[in-house]
Amino acid sequence: MVIGDLPTQCARRYPNKIAFIYEEKTITFLEFNKRVNSLSNAILKLGLKPGNKVAVLSKNSPEMVEICFAAAKAGMVYVPLNFRLVPIELKFVINDAEIDLLFVGESFKKEIEEIRDGISVSHIININEEYEDFISQASYNEPDVNVKPGDLFSIFYTSGTTGGPKGVMLTHENFLAGVINNTIAYKLGPSDVCLHVQPFYHTMQKNMVMCQFYVGGTNVIMNNFDGHEFWRYVHKYGITHITLVYTGLVMIMDAMEEGGYKLGTLKSYAVGGQTTPLPILQRAVKLFGPDVVFVVYGLTEASPLLTYLPKEDVALEGIGLKRLASVGKELFSCHVRVVDKDGNDVKPGNMGEIIARGPNVMVGYWKRPEETEKTLEGGWLHTGDMATIDEDGYIYVVDRKKELIISGGENISPHEIEDVLHLHPAVQECAAIGVPDEKWGEQVKAIVVLKKDSRATESELIQFCTERLARYKLPKSIDFVDALPKDPVGKIQKKILREKYWRQSGEK
Repeated sequence: MVIGDLPTQCARRYPNKIAFIYEEKTITFLEFNKRVNSLSNAILKLGLKPGNKVAVLSKNSPEMVEICFAAAKAGMVYVPLNFRLVPIELKFVINDAEIDLLFVGESFKKEIEEIRDGISVSHIININEEYEDFISQASYNEPDVNVKPGDLFSIFYTSGTTGGPKGVMLTHENFLAGVINNTIAYKLGPSDVCLHVQPFYHTMQKNMVMCQFYVGGTNVIMNNFDGHEFWRYVHKYGITHITLVYTGLVMIMDAMEEGGYKLGTLKSYAVGGQTTPLPILQRAVKLFGPDVVFVVYGLTEASPLLTYLPKEDVALEGIGLKRLASVGKELFSCHVRVVDKDGNDVKPGNMGEIIARGPNVMVGYWKRPEETEKTLEGGWLHTGDMATIDEDGYIYVVDRKKELIISGGENISPHEIEDVLHLHPAVQECAAIGVPDEKWGEQVKAIVVLKKDSRATESELIQFCTERLARYKLPKSIDFVDALPKDPVGKIQKKILREKYWRQSGEK
């Protein structure tokens, strides 16, 4: 089976069922598959061959998914572009990926025009102006292309520490393994309706789209996320599941309490993307009940999930409360371990790095053999995430290896400090980072957003932490800000926060 089989099978099994709802418009699986086939055949008529790269720069829409499936059916490589990148960054990714055909949404024409002379793209198609005419010129019969599971399906670009973003190469087999993992974890079926808020250039959101095609469920797209609007969508369209980072979860919970919304059809809220403070998870369980919230963990290189904490393991007391702080156990086709620097499994309670292998793990980084060899050393994906593991195999993420604060030789988890600060009634959001310190190397700084109409002082919050944290873990200073920098998914961007304090030192 390959990615292009998914819309074909849905068109055969559920021809008149709604595949997408977007801006009040609907499209059935049969209609959708015909459009995918026409687009795939139109691309082939341009003279492109299997293995060529097809990119898209657009906000979420059914057309963006059509382009993905069309490229897959034509045996070409799909490259979704991050629409938050500035032109010079887009230029790097387009040239690095060696894009042959680029689809551009109306909102991003200016960015592409700015770099047009510096990119070697053969064909550029404006989605708003040329797309429908382009599709209409070709047959809606299934493309006659032999695509194999081991063929490259997509290159997803992810942030790199040096030399620009890295292209993660995922085969059809890799991505389908991730789809099957998620389908089982979410317990999905044809009656499910998934709400998509995160950008489709992320593997997690694209994976959830594919899951709906795997089981014949409906996809609903929401481009402008708002907590109150979320609950309106739940009740209007019968939303059953969503995946968001914890900042989105807070918005949804605040709106639910402000607006008095009922849970309705919502049965699964998966929180992932970055470690979620325990007080936020506890609040969610109290508000939604223990059978709605579950936790997922993964990364782009794993298509994307490696572990999950089933709803059945969630509780607010006993072993369930302890496990709520974990990311659960390995998913069904994965082998996940926590190891020391020598590659040996750590003992329960000891810290190590999460490594994994399985059919969902990438084949490597595009044109980066040295980084591929380092990341896939010994056949294991080295995630760079530090964690502990308990006697029952539940994994507790401590933090990214590069985000650990090292003060006086002690490893300090920012997540642990953030958990404590979130207990304070005045704290809306916070981030803990390491900043330069001549004596200790690094010291802990917290950056805090206070709740509306709430007040707290630096000394008050530090004293609050003093009662709950060892002395060496305490924030030495606290800055108050109106908002924390976030990416389009809602992840707090600690790199941006750190830059302010490390710029003058010339480090990090």
